[in-house]
Amino acid sequence: MSLSRKRSRQRATLIGAAIGVVIIVTFVLSLIAPGSGSRTRTVSDDLLGTPPPTALVVPTAEPDPQIAADTPYIHSSGLFRVFRPAEQGWTLDENASVNASTIASVVIQNSRRLIVIHNYIRPQVEYETPQALSENFLTVQHFASAWQDYAQWEETARDIQGNKVIVDFALRQLEVDYIARVAYWVQDGWLFVARVVTPANNPLLLERLFAQVVEGFVGFDALMALPADWTAQVDQRLGYILRHPNDWQHVAGDVGRPVTFTVKSDAGTWRARAWAEADQSLANEEAARAWLLENRDGAEVLSVQPVKRGAGEGFALAYTFLSTTGDPQSGLMLLLNDAAGTLFVADLQAPLPDVNLLGDDVSDALDEVTAAARQAVLEGFWVLEEDLRETAE
Repeated sequence: MSLSRKRSRQRATLIGAAIGVVIIVTFVLSLIAPGSGSRTRTVSDDLLGTPPPTALVVPTAEPDPQIAADTPYIHSSGLFRVFRPAEQGWTLDENASVNASTIASVVIQNSRRLIVIHNYIRPQVEYETPQALSENFLTVQHFASAWQDYAQWEETARDIQGNKVIVDFALRQLEVDYIARVAYWVQDGWLFVARVVTPANNPLLLERLFAQVVEGFVGFDALMALPADWTAQVDQRLGYILRHPNDWQHVAGDVGRPVTFTVKSDAGTWRARAWAEADQSLANEEAARAWLLENRDGAEVLSVQPVKRGAGEGFALAYTFLSTTGDPQSGLMLLLNDAAGTLFVADLQAPLPDVNLLGDDVSDALDEVTAAARQAVLEGFWVLEEDLRETAE
């Protein structure tokens, strides 16, 4: 046999062996994670589906199951908060994407207790009654998507309680039986879904945990009224949310510290900042004007409006000032106090000469990017209640 023919045969043998290894690995993976190698799913399907627990050892049923609550978790979209367990062993994963075709989702799991909590909201869902939601939306096709990662699922009960549709399921995955309870409701054009999965041997755990999860799943109405595809700066340490357009560039700061964004428009580059200062109570409009003038050299206040945003109450101030190069600029500042006297500040500075950003007809004179930046500071700055704030580690 020639040397070249021998080499060709060796290459063919190696290629065949490699293909064999791939087939074997694929087969093994299909046993470990059924469907992982053959199923193609869209992003929306992935987000709608609740993942199964990682089945290791089914825990013994707890006669008196208790799950303590930690500080609620606020989704990075700034749209809602959810129940968060306090004990060790829980993991949290979220999808931050929100637009007309997808959802904002949080999955919280405990692999030792085989528990999954899945909360999500979906925009542009309109049903006048929970009965209509139950009959027209909660179909076999919907549940097939919801439980796509489980080997078996079966609806076992359905009930309407107030504005919510409550559905129970029996599930099976990797030879382990689970039970699940899901709440569905519509709020201001958003679908809210809260799912809880536990081992089938612990119905009392499911009942108690489900009540905590549903009670803790709350949307921020005023922030949900803003464009659905906006993102947010969520700072549970300082205690505020700033929802803003996705084209803002985060240029400085982080959670627990002042943050700075820039945004470009036809007029030039705007700058937005947000921060908080302890023990800076501003009792009235005069105090708010004085604070702005003390912190903005050469500023002139054009108009003031009283505002309330969540747990913060204070004033919105439109002002003008000169840039470092001497050019006239316009600004919009929110000064909000909470009950403890902390001052929350959101400040927008624009390359527009002498424009009253609180004027009645100002929106008509602004380009789209500029108008959105104004709306973000004026409507998207939200002071959190004390029980939604985290302490520094």
